[in-house]
Amino acid sequence: MCLTDIATGVADAITVDGGDIYKAGLSPTNLKPIIAENITGESCYYAVAVVKKGSGFMFHELARKKSCHTGLGKSAGWNIPVGTILEHNLTQWEADQPIERVMQDFFSASCVPGADKKAFPKLCQLCIGLQENHCKRSHVEPYYDYSGAFRCLKEDAGQVAFVKHTTVPLKQSYELLCLDKTRRSVDDYKLCHLARVPAHAVVARSKTAADAQLIEDIWRFLSIAQKSFQLFESSKYKKKDLLFKDSVQSLIHLPKGIDYRMYLGSEYVKAIAALRRGRNLFKIILTSSFAKEKSKIRWCTIGQLDQRKCDRWVGVDCIAGVSADDCIKKITLREADAVSLDGGLVYVAGKCGLVPVMGEYYVPCTPSTCGNSSSYYSVAVVKDRSLRLDLLKGKKSCHTGIGRSAGWNVPMGYLVQKKAIKPSTYFSESCAPGADVTSKLCSLCVGRRVGLQHTDKCAGSSNEEYSGYSGAFRCLVEAGDVAFVKHTTVTENTDGNGKADWNRQLKSKDYALLCSDGSVKSIADYKTCYLAKVPAHAVISRPESRKAVLRMLKAQQMKHGRGGTEEKTFSMFKSSQFSGKDLLFKDSTQCLVEVFAKDYKSFLGPQYVKAMEGLNSCQPSELLEACSFNSC
Repeated sequence: MCLTDIATGVADAITVDGGDIYKAGLSPTNLKPIIAENITGESCYYAVAVVKKGSGFMFHELARKKSCHTGLGKSAGWNIPVGTILEHNLTQWEADQPIERVMQDFFSASCVPGADKKAFPKLCQLCIGLQENHCKRSHVEPYYDYSGAFRCLKEDAGQVAFVKHTTVPLKQSYELLCLDKTRRSVDDYKLCHLARVPAHAVVARSKTAADAQLIEDIWRFLSIAQKSFQLFESSKYKKKDLLFKDSVQSLIHLPKGIDYRMYLGSEYVKAIAALRRGRNLFKIILTSSFAKEKSKIRWCTIGQLDQRKCDRWVGVDCIAGVSADDCIKKITLREADAVSLDGGLVYVAGKCGLVPVMGEYYVPCTPSTCGNSSSYYSVAVVKDRSLRLDLLKGKKSCHTGIGRSAGWNVPMGYLVQKKAIKPSTYFSESCAPGADVTSKLCSLCVGRRVGLQHTDKCAGSSNEEYSGYSGAFRCLVEAGDVAFVKHTTVTENTDGNGKADWNRQLKSKDYALLCSDGSVKSIADYKTCYLAKVPAHAVISRPESRKAVLRMLKAQQMKHGRGGTEEKTFSMFKSSQFSGKDLLFKDSTQCLVEVFAKDYKSFLGPQYVKAMEGLNSCQPSELLEACSFNSC
């Protein structure tokens, strides 16, 4: 009822647990977590199984015991213990059975506030609420919530209580059941728990500009209330955990980019989704789309041209992403499995928990002779040889995209180092795909031109004609004064290498490089005239899917890589037949090489990581800010 009232504007906010955060995020309510409870210095807590000392059974011996739960669908009290029981094969769940029936048959008796007492009477057997309040999912049922579930255990109604680690007041009389078939003291919850669970959070509407302002108003209101009102104290009302948990130390303002899935984490979302669908949780958690040999890796595409090329690649399934950030998010949330990204975006992906799998290699070679790593040079290209790198203020700039190495991170890092800190005001006009379309950073962008129509202006995908390396160079050709690209971009689009109308007649001699020492050199002199040497693009994926993605890519490039057995039917590293450049992979890629670095920091190198940290310290993207927030 409350979630619906918030969605319709009758109410504005409520604090809920993980199960309800998931429910709130679904259609039609579409709410998002905006503020998290901070317990024991963290925005997560530990789900534990509490028993009385001397009761003499272990976690794997829970069958036929009497159980106390915080409430049906609640995280620590239901979702986590039920999932853990199934994961450890303590009982079997037939897919056509309600999970409540499975648990009713597993325990001898229970109190699960919110359960249907007519359909599953044993789940309400231990509850003590009177008449219509019996087994209600609210405080009118005395055994509801954390304090109620613990009271159920304390009063010997039940033999085990599923609660969170801060619930137990009389620690010397109780113990925790551990998954290794042992018991530990209540203080050992970090070594003996069922799962770490994201803390309760305040949810609110987030669709409109008015909703965004409301979120800020709610934060300001609660910030003041923490100081002027006993927000985390319920004892004088003779109850526990009213509005917020009594164990809360403070509230944490969540980053704008976080939605319910990112806050809860993919495994927890999978667990709740499985419980809601009534499917076997154990299989859902341990089986993913890439685990079966016959299933295909899901490749995330960025823009319509990417999608067009991907549709011809029979070795993968194609998942459409709006932007690189969207693809990173989809992979994090298991909606896709892999994508090839620029080094700057590999940094963002790494902050989101993803890892590099294979790197693009640009030196002519074969898969068997390629080296172990590759890099390229970030350069500043101009038409007017009178320009100098330190005299670009007020000029028109062309960038590959926000957050990308050669086109944004390196040149903007240079400006920051030179204390010309605001890129949005340094240049008179720009095209930086992925920026705010209303800003000067998008004023030169043209979007996708179809007849007289212009769509997707400044989109961070191939839908914007000035995006990517060739797009930024095209921006220079048609509108700009300087383009920040990589060292091969000019030669790839000039001297007969350009196949499109805009680049077919271009000559490399008409362009020059701006050097950091103030000089100007020819395009061929990139090794002595560049802004920075940056890591190659890399394919990224989730850690657990790395081996499957690696296996697939090695097999696919033997077929569809340069000199592959089936290159004529589809070429991974060519884009011209799809009316684009650098689609899915850079066209200059000779082969993909395995990345042996264990994480993104090792792959990118300490200098590049340090530069990225400095560049993002002022105004990180919403995704980077969301991924940098550790909910658990």
